[in-house]
Amino acid sequence: MTEALFPLDAALIADQARARGADRPDVGSQWRLSEIQIANWGTFDADIHRIPVSHKGHLITGPSGSGKSSLLDGIAAVLTPDKWLRFNVAAQTAGSRVDQRSLVSYVRGAWTRTADSDEDRVVSKYLRPRATWSGIILRYDNGTDRPLSLARLFFIKGSGTKMTDLSDVCILERAGLDLADLQQYARTGLETRKLKTEHPEALITSNGSHARFYARMRKVFGMASESALQLLHKTQSAKSLDSLDRLFRDHMLEPPVTFDLAETAVNQFGDLKDAHDHVVELRRQRDHLLQLREASNRCDSAHESAAKSIALNDALLPFQKRRELDLMRSDLSAQRRELVEIEVAADRAKKDYDAAVDEYDLARRATLDLGGSEAEHLQQRIDTAETERRAIADRWASLERQLKQADIDQVPTSAAEFAELQAQIAATLDNETQAAGPSHADHDRFSKARARVRDLEAEIDSLRRSGSTVPGNLLQIRQELAEGTGLSEKALPFAAELIEVDPDHAAWTGAVERVLRPLALTVLVRSENLGAVRSWVDSHRIKGRLVFEEIPAQAPKPRPVNSAKSLVNKVTVAETGFGDWVHSTLSERYDFACVDSPDELDDHPRAVTIKGQIKTSRTRYEKDDRRRIDDRSQWVLGDRESKLEALIAALKEAQAELAEAQAIVDAANAETAQAHRRKGILAGIREQSWRDVDLAGAKETIAALEKALRELEDADGDLQQAIGAEREARAAKETAETATRDSDYALRRANEEITGLRAGLSRLEDDVNAGRIPEVDPTIAEQLEARFTRIQRSIKREALPEIGQQVSQALQSEKDKAQAMASEAGQAVTRLAAEFKAAWSSVASDLTADVADRHDYLAMLDEILAHGLPDHENRFRDLLRQRSRDLIGELLNEIHAAPHEIEDRVAPINSSLLRSQFDEGRYLRLKVKTRRSQTVNAFISDLRKVAGGTWGDEDMETAEDKYDTLAEVMRRFASSEHVDKVWKNQCLDTRLHVSFLAEEIDDHGRAHATYDSGAAMSGGQQQKLVIFCLAAALRYQLADPDEAISKYGTIILDEAFDKADTRYTRMALDIFIEFGFHMVLATPQKLLQTIEPYVGAATSIENPSRQKTLASTMVWAEGSDNADEESSGDAVDDADAGESNDES
Repeated sequence: MTEALFPLDAALIADQARARGADRPDVGSQWRLSEIQIANWGTFDADIHRIPVSHKGHLITGPSGSGKSSLLDGIAAVLTPDKWLRFNVAAQTAGSRVDQRSLVSYVRGAWTRTADSDEDRVVSKYLRPRATWSGIILRYDNGTDRPLSLARLFFIKGSGTKMTDLSDVCILERAGLDLADLQQYARTGLETRKLKTEHPEALITSNGSHARFYARMRKVFGMASESALQLLHKTQSAKSLDSLDRLFRDHMLEPPVTFDLAETAVNQFGDLKDAHDHVVELRRQRDHLLQLREASNRCDSAHESAAKSIALNDALLPFQKRRELDLMRSDLSAQRRELVEIEVAADRAKKDYDAAVDEYDLARRATLDLGGSEAEHLQQRIDTAETERRAIADRWASLERQLKQADIDQVPTSAAEFAELQAQIAATLDNETQAAGPSHADHDRFSKARARVRDLEAEIDSLRRSGSTVPGNLLQIRQELAEGTGLSEKALPFAAELIEVDPDHAAWTGAVERVLRPLALTVLVRSENLGAVRSWVDSHRIKGRLVFEEIPAQAPKPRPVNSAKSLVNKVTVAETGFGDWVHSTLSERYDFACVDSPDELDDHPRAVTIKGQIKTSRTRYEKDDRRRIDDRSQWVLGDRESKLEALIAALKEAQAELAEAQAIVDAANAETAQAHRRKGILAGIREQSWRDVDLAGAKETIAALEKALRELEDADGDLQQAIGAEREARAAKETAETATRDSDYALRRANEEITGLRAGLSRLEDDVNAGRIPEVDPTIAEQLEARFTRIQRSIKREALPEIGQQVSQALQSEKDKAQAMASEAGQAVTRLAAEFKAAWSSVASDLTADVADRHDYLAMLDEILAHGLPDHENRFRDLLRQRSRDLIGELLNEIHAAPHEIEDRVAPINSSLLRSQFDEGRYLRLKVKTRRSQTVNAFISDLRKVAGGTWGDEDMETAEDKYDTLAEVMRRFASSEHVDKVWKNQCLDTRLHVSFLAEEIDDHGRAHATYDSGAAMSGGQQQKLVIFCLAAALRYQLADPDEAISKYGTIILDEAFDKADTRYTRMALDIFIEFGFHMVLATPQKLLQTIEPYVGAATSIENPSRQKTLASTMVWAEGSDNADEESSGDAVDDADAGESNDES
């Protein structure tokens, strides 16, 4: 069997071994694997398998799928911490990273995978499906000390296949352990306590907590760090190390301290963040209190204006009385001067009248002496007739106006026509019916139109004042609710104020409004405010219908919509504290599909058409067209300006309708009034007679009398002359009499005026002297005088009361306006104080939200502006400067220095590489090249921005900019998001900032070729390059720089050199031997002749049944001409834990 497995000439093997042994370093005290014991591991089933390992080197070979990798994975399960443990990696391609093998599958003995028709999936078949145990022992010897045994026992209960069903124990003891002795502690369950009792000198750890086990193992083996164990495990699948970058980044270089610096920066950033948050809070307080100060100033100014108006109004009557007193004195003085002139004029008029009377008497006697009595009688009759004519003329003009008002154009000119008119009037009055006036429908139309106009005006006013599209009556209810509970209206929003139809879907607004209206007019109340709101609502009569809903602190996440046509996709929600709840509620209650036709309603459980037909369940439909669907004045969602335009348009229509309705009512009322007036006019005319209006007859009478007088005068010339003289004298007497009467009246009025002025003056002086008219402050008097003068420049005493009334009205109006402004400003102060107290309760704990406390808030503002904010801004800048210098500066320096430090770390590797030729006359030399990505360069730029600059010259804006940059960096450092983790690793892992080049140099150090991570090389060359560097990295990790060889020597390679030829394989093995490593190699029956000189034994692994692994070992003696075959025991059937696929 051995001859078939190892067809090599024994003498050749011995010669090669002796030849190479001459150059090997002394490894007498090096810990090397000497024996493997394994039981119930994969397809190593049922029995305990013992495999001796040659001190020189060992080969494990066999066909693919036989169990080679299972054996190596068993070794890895003991030597490698679980966090790095990956099985059968050598069989995985670069693109395959799914681990199908695990500790559980090995303990269970998974040997193939079959389809489960019941569960429609592929499942593993196990050799040990019930409770079972597994065990592995690795024995190490160094030729001088007691052997070291590393063991790991497993037990899995029942039929479980989860890691939680698996328990384990690790054992480290300076003695030769045997699984035959240890199985008693694992067959029925791990007996850790008993094991510790019976092996007191052993280090025993259990249940996955094996840090002490690996620490002790590394101490014995002289390994400085855990990364040495990781590198050893990675070496097992060395063919997967296809890049110098991967080798050095992942397995040689320690994780950089930049991660610790970043973590420290994040931890210490809290102080800086707190300082910045405090500055931000103080700024928010400042900005809020500045608003309060502005409102307080308006309030104070308004109160001052109101007080000034009140003071002026209070002083108005005394000022007016004193002003009247001054004017009265002035008027009395003027009146006295005028009285003297009037008295003189009266005496002159009296004398003129007496002379005119004497002249008239003489003229009248002369007329009488000539027989003028008859002429006098005729003149008297003419005068009487003229008086009657004037009266008749007035009645005729009145009749003419009345007939015109009664719509009668023909005025009677004779008694007959007047009689005919009287008859017509009588017939009209007897037959005329009562005018009906406006109908009930006319009145109803007018009333509704007027109410509509008032409602629209109120809505427009409410919308302009509040900025909310919610109806005014609901806003009034909310205002009362807010005032009653002490909450701000912002804390009680309507859902309509948070939802808006997406402009891209504006055509659906009417339909969306109909669906969402119940939600839109709901008041949203946070849980902490619910009790106060319910209590107020229950104890008050609500003037309308109020719906409110509790909003929890944590809203559930929105559900996915059922259709891309969902109404939810056609609206946007304001990002406020209520936004999450609104999003969730929309998705849960209003996931209505927006369909284009009624037929599509069948496709959805809830849907709406663009014309407003709503399907609310499988069987229920609704359409409410009481209002037009496109009536924007009724919409409540979102766009304020659009609704305002719609309301204004609707108001214009309503005003036009009101004007038309009012015109109809007014016309009917006017017609009724006109009918009543006409009836009254006609009735009055019917009571008149023709004699009352016979103007022509009156004129004829006067003409006859004047004719008789003329005839009498014409008969006597002297009489005619005397009559003329009498007429002139009589006219002169009448004129003088009139002048006398006027001057007497003027004199009487002047005396009366003076008497009145004296009485009023005396009364006012008494009031002033008695203090009933108080003194007026000169400043106030000056202001009042200016107001009086503005109304009338020259003030008369008679106009003083009217001017005073106008000034009083103006002052009252100013006072009312000022008080309204004070009230509005006071409400603003109260609201802002309440908001401040709610936002910063601890700062304002001793203050109330009352206007009276506003000065305390302003004192707080003064303190913030004078000390609080500047002091905290300075502290923030100091902390930012300190953190930027200490943390970011150090991190930046570390990143910049990393390439040089890596070069220093690579230097000893280069020294190691110079110990062996890479090719004939050629050596390898590693070079480090800095290659930072754009992401890293941007990150470094941000760090420089934060840490750079001259801090003494920087203002707060620059500091804020630096802080924002730093805060974003800290956020990404602390983030658990995948994209941020990737970014953080790219920026902080300085190993990724460099790339490794390998130069092929000659004895003089001249470079002949450069390899960039194995690029542009054949598979064998690439593997050779990485193996060369791997050997150097292993020596670096396992040995001190001053030691010739490492204390630990066993290196395991699975499927090693599968792409390399014989020459390259031999050269790579020489490298490992040169560094003093003990090689355990696994290969699928290839390169055996090349490898055999480097090992002292070989184990053949076979698994003909696929369920039982068989192992046989051949060991040959050093210096023997013939290979002696020794078996590790009888040929046993061993089982592989691998699947049915081949292993490479």
